[in-house]
Parts: sequence; structure tokens; C-alpha cells
Amino acid sequence: MDLFVRLDINIFAALILLILLLNGKVSTGMSTKTNLILSRLTALVLILTLSEIISFAVDLRPGAMMPTLNYLSNLMLYLLAPFAISLWAEYVEHYLLRDVPDLKARRLIRAVPILAILVLVLTNPASGYLFRILPGNIYERGPLFVHQILLNAVIVAQAYVTLYRNRRSLDTAKLISLAAFPLLPMVGVLIQLTFYGTTMIWSNMTLALLLIFLNVQKSLLLVDSLTGIDNRRSVDNLIDSMSERRRDVLYGGMMLDLDNLKEINDVYGHATGDLAIRRAAEIIKGSLRKGDFVARYAGDEFFVVIEVAEAQALTRAVERIQKAFYDYNRDSGETWEINVSIGYDTFRYESAESVDHAMRRIDDLMYQEKKRRKMERRLAADMEMT
Repeated sequence: MDLFVRLDINIFAALILLILLLNGKVSTGMSTKTNLILSRLTALVLILTLSEIISFAVDLRPGAMMPTLNYLSNLMLYLLAPFAISLWAEYVEHYLLRDVPDLKARRLIRAVPILAILVLVLTNPASGYLFRILPGNIYERGPLFVHQILLNAVIVAQAYVTLYRNRRSLDTAKLISLAAFPLLPMVGVLIQLTFYGTTMIWSNMTLALLLIFLNVQKSLLLVDSLTGIDNRRSVDNLIDSMSERRRDVLYGGMMLDLDNLKEINDVYGHATGDLAIRRAAEIIKGSLRKGDFVARYAGDEFFVVIEVAEAQALTRAVERIQKAFYDYNRDSGETWEINVSIGYDTFRYESAESVDHAMRRIDDLMYQEKKRRKMERRLAADMEMT
């Protein structure tokens, strides 16, 4: 009965992991770096959980093959555990830092404890430093069992430094979910050290992964993978939040479109065009308050919503954005410029349809501004020719 309970917990955890793995591929439909890392991490934890199921199923069991299965399944646990923790650390880095400019240096730091653990694993058949299988197919921890835990803790510490330095960019639920990934398994380690024969490590890690999927990964569906700001899907959430607030709140809406993205793509290539889109997002975001809504609405279009006390406040916000683009073009040192057309107006929430109508009106104003600016450039070009 005790064995059944232990296996039952891990089998249940394995089923959850399989569901997460399949759901992650189907629901997101994206191949961003964070999604790929999390998929690999989930698959690796699934392998580890299956290995633990085998180790507990064959432990103490008679039979010629049972000690070999017991040994190999436990060896797999020691071998793959540091790679799972390292993948979690890389997920944290890509989620918080996006480009991770010093990724190679970070991987080299993690490689030191991983290599040390690999040496222990490879020499374990002769040394028994990590564990041994005694006569009677009995698993026994080795003298360096705690040391490999400390080596794994080095990898955890590196990721915690990244979490601590970027903690202000996360809400509480996301911060706790990311930090819980190694903490919950460590609780399982302490339980297994105290109560020999219990199995809590990988089921706890499954719970930690579930928290990441619910509180962190789900939010990526509303984030534009190129710029890191909200995407078009998040507009629906914004409208829902408006419905829960007072109806007398005055909103200022902007629709912004890059005038010359096609020229940048044609002359400098699409990589430079992507850079221009990222820079535009940074300029817009940096010109507004922290809580203001900024989304990439289409390829080179951005949608902004801010709360204003009066229409003039919206005009001042538009002027700040225009000045920020002017300053960037003057100081960036790039051979290309980012020019933007902005349509803007105020509105109040009456219904979801009223917001949709306001968005269409603001979009029309943006295209009118775009045509006006295009006409100005033509007239300026004609005057230069004459």
C-alpha cells in the first residue's frame, strides 16, 4: 500500500507533465525562446519523474534485473537533475532579460557545477560517492550525496541573483512562481532526507512547473515576442478592465504607424526593420507613465491608451512621443530614421462597441495624418528639385 501511494503521486505528476507538454505546444502555437526552453524543461522533468517511478518500483524487489534497473534509474536522476535546474535558470534569464547579452558567460558559470556532478556520476560505479545498490537490491546514499545537492544549489543561486536584480519588473505572483521552481523540490529533498523512502522531489517540481505555466507562461500569450510589450490580444483584456471601472473616466487613445518601415526593410534588411520596431516600442513606452497601456497592434502599428484629466493632457503626451522620436533620430548615430504618424482622440467607456468605434475613429485620424505627412514630403522633394 505504501509503495502504491508513492508511485501514485509520481504517476499523477507524470500525467500532469504530459498534459503541460502537449498543451504548451498546442495553445501557444509559438516557437519563442522561452517557450522552447520551457518545453524542454517539462520534457526533462517528465523523464526524471518516470525514472523515479522506476527506481521506487524496483527498489527492494527480487529478480536478476531489478538491481540493474534500480541502479540505472537512480543514475539517471543524478545525471539529469542539474540540466533541469540549468534550463530553469535559462528560462528565468530569457523571460526577464530577453536578449541575454552575456548568455555564454552565464552558461560557463553553470557549467562548473554541472561538470563536477558529471564527474561524480561517471565515477560512481567504482566509487559509490553518490549512492550504492546493496545486496538485496537496497538503495543507499553515498558520502557525497549532500555535496551534489550543494553543487545544484550553485546553479540555483545564480538564477536567484537574476531574479533579485529584476524583481521590480515582476508582479508578486510571477516572482513567487519563478522562485518556487527550486524551492519546492528542495522541500522535497528535506522531507526525503528526514523520512527515508518518501518521494516528493519530482512531484514538487511538477507543482512548481504548474505554477510557472499558470502565472508566467500564460501571460506570454499577451506579449509581443519582438518588442516585449503587449500584443493585440491584450486589447480585449484592457476593454474588460474598463468595464469594471467608473464610466466617467476619460481615456486618451493613440494609434501610431511607422512611416518608413518599408524603406528600412528594402535598404537595410528585415533585421534592421525589426530593430526599428523594437526601438519604436522603447521610445513610445519610455515617453509614457509606467501604468499606461502600449501594445503592438499590427506589423508597424502601435496602440496606446492613457487616462487623462482633459484633452490637453493627451496632446502633451503625443508631443512627448514626437519629441522622443526626434531626439532618437538626432542622437542614435544610425543611418536610418524612425518617422511616425499619430492619430489620437479622447473617449469614455460606454460599452465594448463604443471603444471599438473610438479605435476606428483614432485609426482614421492616424491615416489622415499619414497622408498629410506623405504629401508634405512630396512637396518638400519637389521644391528641392526646382
